[in-house]
Amino acid sequence: MDKIVISAAEVAHTEASSDVPTRLEPKLEPAIPSWAKWTLLPLVLVLPVLCLIAIVLRVAMRTLPPRNRYAWTSFIATLLIVSGLLTSVATVLSFSFAPLPSLVGAGLGELDEQTSFPLLPSASAMSAREVSEKLKPLVAVISPARRSWFTHEEMPSASFGAGTLLQATPEGYLFVTARHVIDGPGWNAARATSHGLITMASGGWGGAEIVGRHRNLDLLLLWVARESGTGFFVQPLARSAIEGASIFVIGHPEGLRFTLSTGIISRLHGSTLQISAPVSPGNSGGPVFDDRGQLLGIVTSMVDKHGDPNAENLNFAVRADALLHDTGWEFSGFGKRRLTDFIEQGEQLEKTLPVDVNH
Repeated sequence: MDKIVISAAEVAHTEASSDVPTRLEPKLEPAIPSWAKWTLLPLVLVLPVLCLIAIVLRVAMRTLPPRNRYAWTSFIATLLIVSGLLTSVATVLSFSFAPLPSLVGAGLGELDEQTSFPLLPSASAMSAREVSEKLKPLVAVISPARRSWFTHEEMPSASFGAGTLLQATPEGYLFVTARHVIDGPGWNAARATSHGLITMASGGWGGAEIVGRHRNLDLLLLWVARESGTGFFVQPLARSAIEGASIFVIGHPEGLRFTLSTGIISRLHGSTLQISAPVSPGNSGGPVFDDRGQLLGIVTSMVDKHGDPNAENLNFAVRADALLHDTGWEFSGFGKRRLTDFIEQGEQLEKTLPVDVNH
């Protein structure tokens, strides 16, 4: 059979027959009326309201034809996605530019409002209950400061320890803690900072200036300026320690704030006290008191049973009489004057005490 060839010219002259009727496509009404779209569109700015309306429409759409139900579902989903994005952007911007309440204040209002402090040392030996009532208010929570990603404000870090009040004057408050509470294990120089955070039992954090670090001992001095109040206090230090003497330790073991534990001085070795009172992470920097309320030492370390399964209640503290000398310290600001003033006030206090209390 011969091939039939149709040229381009013949195709160009070909016209559709006018006898074939034109097919008319049916026009359907919009699945979603325009007025409904414009009514719901502003709700993208109010996500909670839009979510509530979406739930109501979802229930009402059960009786609609599949075409209308699919169109409504797509439209509502689009509105929810846009509203979620706008809400997220608005939240980020509000955190970035709107000032948030600061977690850290300038001072310690709880101490400022305190009109009187316990009279120490006690004339007679105190019971554990008396120690808890009188000495716990002298103990603080100490934490290194870190900056918030959103506000760049300082806030407490996850690690913390304890500290004890040494002196309250019209100018401010002098605290002592373990150096590794702020500087980290090994007193990492890279983590050294000029300040830390401190709070008492009320829970309001205040900024504290680091005014002294001991070069050889695990000791650190903090200073908090006073905003109001006139209450005066000097913490008496025990100039001697005796093996077997009863002791009281106050700290925050494993986050259990202001926990009191008891024990004895197990051993003396140079500037170190070995104590039998239970100690856990969170006790570091906390005070070791005798039964008269005199400061015997500052908790510094423990032998962890995870590292040595045979270790049982081996805990250590730096003797507090190291605070009676201003040598061996690295001072900043008015740190030396603060410590010297504390030593002089302590000597004046000792002159007013009976001999048996001093020794």
